Amino acid sequence: MKIVTCLLLMLVLMCNSAYAAEKKPFHWVDDADYPPLIYRGTNGKPKGIFYEIMTEAFHRLDIPLKVEVYPWARAQKIVTDGKADGMITVLTDSRKKIFLGSDPILLVSEHIFVNKNNHRIKEIMAIRSLKAILPFKVVETIGSGWTDEELNGAHIIWVPRMDNAFNMLIKNRADIFIANGFTGAAFIKKKTREGSSYSEGYKNIITNPYPLRTIAFRLLIRKDSSFTNIIDRFNETIHRMQMDKTIQHILEGGRQLPLDGAQNQR
Repeated sequence: MKIVTCLLLMLVLMCNSAYAAEKKPFHWVDDADYPPLIYRGTNGKPKGIFYEIMTEAFHRLDIPLKVEVYPWARAQKIVTDGKADGMITVLTDSRKKIFLGSDPILLVSEHIFVNKNNHRIKEIMAIRSLKAILPFKVVETIGSGWTDEELNGAHIIWVPRMDNAFNMLIKNRADIFIANGFTGAAFIKKKTREGSSYSEGYKNIITNPYPLRTIAFRLLIRKDSSFTNIIDRFNETIHRMQMDKTIQHILEGGRQLPLDGAQNQR
């Protein structure tokens, strides 16, 4: 009887191990330079608020999670081309053709950043809508999906990274840079204390306090992914994490995260 019991136990353990090995991971690809939300840490591994939220959510879902980060434009292409299951960003009209979006993971307000020495500073600080931005020269980072849709007709200068965008403001080569206040303010703080040649210039960057809009960051899953059926469960998990203050604790810890690189707009 003992031998039979041991054999049955071994069989159960082997089946469980085989089942675990066969579980397909959700392949999440995202931005390598969007701290403190998601970025590549100094050890080369993904870090940030989104990373902590996703890791906890998929642990609760009992689904393995494979995470990779790349420059934002490349990350989007990898997912769009079907080489990954999803990414976290804004669900624009164009993305709705390819992706299903979860409920919001995080709500963030978009603000105008400007050099206080800009000769049109009073006009810029009086802006209260996206339409009012059109007469100004806007600098934007490559890969910003919402800018293509919301600022159609504006004079836009495209640059690779957020530090390039702020440098354009510092040099007065552009009037406006739009970024979410959460990451933009943290980036300015980091650059100001770096002691680089641009540090003094960053002290001149101010924010129009009026939020242009509030954007919702969501998990976007490709419509042809085998994981589209987890959307409802993922939403329920995120709601529970909001109710039990898990996300709040992650956000409070994220304010202290090191900013290792420059951010892109989404």
